[in-house]
Amino acid sequence: MTRRLVDDIYMVEGTFGSNVYILGGNGLALVDAGFPIDLPRIYSGLRDLGARARDLELVIATHYHGDHVGPVAGLRRRHGVRAAIHEEDAPFATGERPIERFEVETSRLIFYMALWPLFRYRCFPVDVYLEEGEELDLADGLTVLHTPGHSRGSICLYQSRRGILFSGDLLRNEKGVLEGPPPQFTPAPEAAAASLERLLELDFEVLLPGHGEPVLEGASKRFKVALKRGEIWPLNRG
Repeated sequence: MTRRLVDDIYMVEGTFGSNVYILGGNGLALVDAGFPIDLPRIYSGLRDLGARARDLELVIATHYHGDHVGPVAGLRRRHGVRAAIHEEDAPFATGERPIERFEVETSRLIFYMALWPLFRYRCFPVDVYLEEGEELDLADGLTVLHTPGHSRGSICLYQSRRGILFSGDLLRNEKGVLEGPPPQFTPAPEAAAASLERLLELDFEVLLPGHGEPVLEGASKRFKVALKRGEIWPLNRG
């Protein structure tokens, strides 16, 4: 099922845990693609809009982690969908550099090992290398913001006219609580803190995070309140 969020922006419902957004309007594109297991849901979501995977022009990854790029290799190989990612994350996505390893709790490690075929990282060639300040001709214009910390090449996408922010994992809305990137998967917390502070400069009514429910009104105000209360890691340390 596909849910319309704002004008020509939709979310594919029922994904395994990472949000997948479809951009309509001037060109059909995805922002993030979820786990490999989410590919059938992407197909279903496109059908809801009267489209097919071959109609996709681009999939934009907010960062290279496997819960955001799982189906990208398949979409590119089977349907010719171009892949876009920040230049700092590109070597990880292509396999030129080994993906970073993180320490996770035993229960989660056992879970992922048991379901390895569904979660195994699938490298892919990169067609579009994104840079800070680049303007994408999608959804009435999206500006690429380089917001490192969670990964070297993490990005947000900002639509200033309509006040829309795609935040990837920099700012999440897990169970209705605004949070920064997950600490156990964020190797550079100081950089992540600087990236979060950058969001204070933006005016965004709508927050479309990589995880959790989208915030469709008052998002910037909610973020600033949570920040003031010391609820956003890593800005609440010390």
